[in-house]
Amino acid sequence: MNIETANRLYELRKKNGLSQEELADKLGISRQAVSKWERAEASPDTDNLILLAKLYGITLDELLNTEDAKDLAMENQESGKLEEVTENKKEEPKEKQKEEIKDDDDEELSPKNKMILDVSSGVIAISCVIAFFILGFLLPHGIGWSCYWVIFLLIPILISLIEAILKRRMTKFSYPIVVVFVYCFLGMRFHDLTYTLFNVEFTGFWHPMWILFLTIPIYYMIATPIDNYVHKENISE
Repeated sequence: MNIETANRLYELRKKNGLSQEELADKLGISRQAVSKWERAEASPDTDNLILLAKLYGITLDELLNTEDAKDLAMENQESGKLEEVTENKKEEPKEKQKEEIKDDDDEELSPKNKMILDVSSGVIAISCVIAFFILGFLLPHGIGWSCYWVIFLLIPILISLIEAILKRRMTKFSYPIVVVFVYCFLGMRFHDLTYTLFNVEFTGFWHPMWILFLTIPIYYMIATPIDNYVHKENISE
């Protein structure tokens, strides 16, 4: 199956708010089978194409163009591997079930989005290294070397932000690392700053800025139900 068809199947699944596992359950097949379709490593058989078109509320012509449909039919005929669609599917060995249920984040991304994530990761890493050396050499009294090493924490922060956007999952964002970044930077950079808060005099930000860590469980308490709501099954069978 060509990559255009694979991307089409991926886009239709995401458009209808289905995960690979949810779509697999509806078709009575394994999640790995859906993943292979979307990576152009395998082709859905005729029965599954009909079920997909019905599930998405479109015609077979809209699901695939005529040439793609012919190619898929030839592939299925040559391979002789037609997947059975049945609700009373036999129970598979536990080890195989574990392998299929296992969450593989890379398989949830389309080839295009995976490439975006890979390229962005490299650019972010190189940019942070360059920025650290620039700040280290330019800032006086060694402040750049002693305080701005936290810039390396921006690498997982920014990569996770891009991943969270691509996957539309707030829980993929590395919020705990953001808290560590802010806490360490304020604590080191302004360790000699004196200020008054609630009629109490403080020096530096190590205390009471530790309170930032209390926002971590709050973040996940909010993000998790939002993710579940966004990715819940939103079409009827």
